[in-house]
Amino acid sequence: MACGGEDKVMVQGHVTNGAGEQSQALTDGAPALGGDGTAEATTMVRISRVVAAGDLTTLKEAEVAADGSYTLELDDAGQRLIIEAVNASGATVGSALLDSTKPASGQAVRTAPPITSESSLEAEVYVQMVRDGERPDGVDTVDLRARLNAEQATAVRGQRPETAAESVEALGAAVSAAQATRLKAYARAGVVVTQGQLFNASLNAAAKLDATLDAGGAAAPAYDAFFAEVREATSEASDVQDQQAERQASVAYRIAVEARLSSGAGIAVADASVRSAAALEARAAEAAVKALLQGSSAPTPVLTQADTTTRTLRTNVSGARSASDAVTAWEAFGAQLATSGSASVMGAQLGVTTGGNQLALDSAINVGAQAGATLEATLGRVLDQSGKASATMLSEAVVSAFTTYDAAVRSGAAATLTTFGTKATTGVELLIIAEGSFRLR
Repeated sequence: MACGGEDKVMVQGHVTNGAGEQSQALTDGAPALGGDGTAEATTMVRISRVVAAGDLTTLKEAEVAADGSYTLELDDAGQRLIIEAVNASGATVGSALLDSTKPASGQAVRTAPPITSESSLEAEVYVQMVRDGERPDGVDTVDLRARLNAEQATAVRGQRPETAAESVEALGAAVSAAQATRLKAYARAGVVVTQGQLFNASLNAAAKLDATLDAGGAAAPAYDAFFAEVREATSEASDVQDQQAERQASVAYRIAVEARLSSGAGIAVADASVRSAAALEARAAEAAVKALLQGSSAPTPVLTQADTTTRTLRTNVSGARSASDAVTAWEAFGAQLATSGSASVMGAQLGVTTGGNQLALDSAINVGAQAGATLEATLGRVLDQSGKASATMLSEAVVSAFTTYDAAVRSGAAATLTTFGTKATTGVELLIIAEGSFRLR
C-alpha cells in the first residue's frame, strides 16, 4: 500500500542492542552481527536490493533517532531487501532482511524486523547464498529466517572473523539444501508448488511477526502465530505432507552443516543448528500427528495423549542445551508415539490388547525399526560422501532415501496390521513419523 505520497512506500523499524558486544574494530569481509552498543554506534540506515554476485544496490538512506527508530521512504515496492545499520565511519554494524515492503493486513506502513544479531545473521546468510549462485529472487527468505535463530547468531558472533565467514557460508549452503529438498519432497508426494508460491504465501505472516517483535511483543506466541498462519496459507500440501517434506529438509540442512562445521570453532554453530532444525521438525510433527488422528476420528483420550506427547517433544527440544539433548527428546517422542503395547499413541489409537493383535503391532514395530535402521545407514553414507555437494545433489540423495523408507514401512507394516481394519492406515502413518523423524542422529 502506498502512503506518504501517491507512489511512495514507507518502512519503519528499530536498531536494537541485541545480546553480545559490538566490535569496535570491524574487519573487512567479516560478518557484522550487532550486539550491545549497536544502537549507539549507528548513525543511519540504508536499504538496498541484492543483485547478482551478492552486490548491494542502495535504494534509500535515513537517519536514526536517539531511540534507535528510523523511517525509510521508498519510491517503489520491493521484496528481499537488506536494511543495514551504519556507523559514523560508514561501516555496517548490523542488518536485517525485509521480506517485502507490503504491510501486514490492516496496516499502512511496513514494519521491519528489529536489527539484532539474529536479524544480522539472516541478512548475511541471504547475501552469501546469492554470492554462491542462488538467484536473488529465488530464495525463500521467510523460510531462511525460520531456519536461523539467536543461538546460531551468538555462536557465529563469538568466532574469529575468518571462521565466522566460513560459518555464514556453511549456513547458506544448509538453507539452500533445505529449500531444494523441501521442494523435491513435495514433488515426490505429488504436491505441485514452487519456491515463489511458498514465499508469497508466507509474506503476511512474516509482516505480522515483524510488527509484533518491533513492538516488543513476546517472541514465543508471536512465532506460534506466525507458523500457524504460514501453515494455513500453504494449503497445497497437507499437514502430513508438510511434515514429510520438513523431515527431509531437516536432514539435508544438518548434513550440509555437518560437512562444513563438524570440528574446531564450527562445533558450537553446528550444535545450535541441529537444535534449530529439531525445533522446526517438532512443529511439523505436532501438526501431522494431530491431523492424522482427527482425520481418523480418534477418541478424545487418544487425542489428549497425542497432544501431550507432541507438546512434550516441543518443550524438550526448545529447552535442549545441546544437540544430544535434542536427540534424546526425539528418541523419547518416537517411543511414546509408536512402541509395543497400548501405552503408546499408536497402540491406543489401534486399540491394542494382549493376544493376537498385540503380536501384530509388535511385527509392525519391528518393520518400522528395520526400515529406520536402513534409512539411518543410507543417510550416514550420504553424509560421508557429501563433502560440499550441491544442494541439488544432496536433495536428490536425501529424498531418494526417504522414498525407499516410506515404501518399506507402508508395505511391510500394512501387511501386519490388517487385523485392525480401517485403523491400520493411520497406525502405519504414525509409525512412519515415529521411526523416520529427526534421522541422522
